[in-house]
Amino acid sequence: MYKSNITKYEGDHLDLEHSQFEALKQLLTCSEADHDKLFRYGFEKRQEVLVCQNYVGVICLPCGDQIEILPKTHRKSVNSESDESGIDSNRSNLIKMLKATQYLPGKVADDASLDMAKMPLLDVFIQLFLQEVSLLIKRGVARQYETHESNEPFIKGRILVSQQIRHNLVNKHHHFIAFDELTTNRPENRLIKSALLWSLKRVTAKTQHLCRELLFHFEEVTSSKAMWQDLNAWQRGRHLSHYEAIRPWIEMIFKDQSPTSINGSKSMLSILFPMERVFEDYVPICLKKQFKEYDIKTQTRSQYLISHTPSDNKKRTKNGKLFKLRPDLHIQAENKLIIGDTKWKVIDENLPKKKYGISEGDIYQMLAYNQTYQKGELEPAVIWLIYPMTAKFLKPLPDFIFDNGLTLKVLPFDIDGSVLKLIDRNIISDTLDGPVIKNEKDLLFNEF
Repeated sequence: MYKSNITKYEGDHLDLEHSQFEALKQLLTCSEADHDKLFRYGFEKRQEVLVCQNYVGVICLPCGDQIEILPKTHRKSVNSESDESGIDSNRSNLIKMLKATQYLPGKVADDASLDMAKMPLLDVFIQLFLQEVSLLIKRGVARQYETHESNEPFIKGRILVSQQIRHNLVNKHHHFIAFDELTTNRPENRLIKSALLWSLKRVTAKTQHLCRELLFHFEEVTSSKAMWQDLNAWQRGRHLSHYEAIRPWIEMIFKDQSPTSINGSKSMLSILFPMERVFEDYVPICLKKQFKEYDIKTQTRSQYLISHTPSDNKKRTKNGKLFKLRPDLHIQAENKLIIGDTKWKVIDENLPKKKYGISEGDIYQMLAYNQTYQKGELEPAVIWLIYPMTAKFLKPLPDFIFDNGLTLKVLPFDIDGSVLKLIDRNIISDTLDGPVIKNEKDLLFNEF
């Protein structure tokens, strides 16, 4: 994103007007959170630049405009499809991944993302939230008794004697009373109404219409004046079980499930997700469907890299072990163990002289996994290093062989098809003796 006189999208970069650019730039200097994880600030051709890091989602600017940050793997198509089509596909895949990994709460239909692919990303999030609110209303809006005190010309409840003497010693036809009234004005409903009002100001006309329809059911509810207090007062129980699906959405809207905490400013709200974590969580879900006959575990934490005993012979760590290793994938076949790791990075199959863009740190990490988790393997071990498929990475790279016999297979993951791309027919039979699954679906591509 470049600082400019006007806001416009041109080519592969976004120009932001001065005030909008400065609003985002201020996030980097805010002490409330690590905002440098969201943007990297610098200069390019004497022009100020903010480069998006590995977070995806939407940011609402103070002026009312929204910035969508998508996992840009689909801008250019091998079939020369339009940029707009690529963005729709990109958005649809993101929604699919967020739902599968439960970063988006709720139990919405699987085909919801197909209908919403052309909507602005914030509208997509809000419409999914509105679906949950609609389901809640069908099951009934919760009520509770609320005590009221007032000076009325009638008797209801009980008379407060001290207040009656103080206020109505002369005014005999009034009665100072206290009574309980069954009302929907409770903390949970106040937060829902506040979220609906927040959404109403930031979404398109179609979604606004849905918001207004739902707000009708919360007409007697006041908006929340103290959100954190109402969140703490949120009750749980069997009588409120249908509210459980709503609370994660409330937290996501007002507390932000992201490390950037932009909600510190009322004019700078966001819904952001760490794309590295989303990809890391999504790949195992798909592989468990692709390789049903194998035991696939995630984030195994059973091995340490080294042992260490201090000079005073007092082991201050678990059994003297240090540096716990946690591979993303632990795939157990009948007589073979495959370790896999996912990386949300772009590599280029056409640059062997530059090591395809693979980080040396990633290679060292794979060797560490081999030395710990696969040290008991009788045959030469195999490790999978999985990157997202892009226009620069369409097929598995030639095998990498370590001196100890370890085989490292660098594989592309097809986000569109939600499968590990298997072009080499022997890639599975040589490692797991399993079936070959192919997906030749045309892809739209973009740089990260």
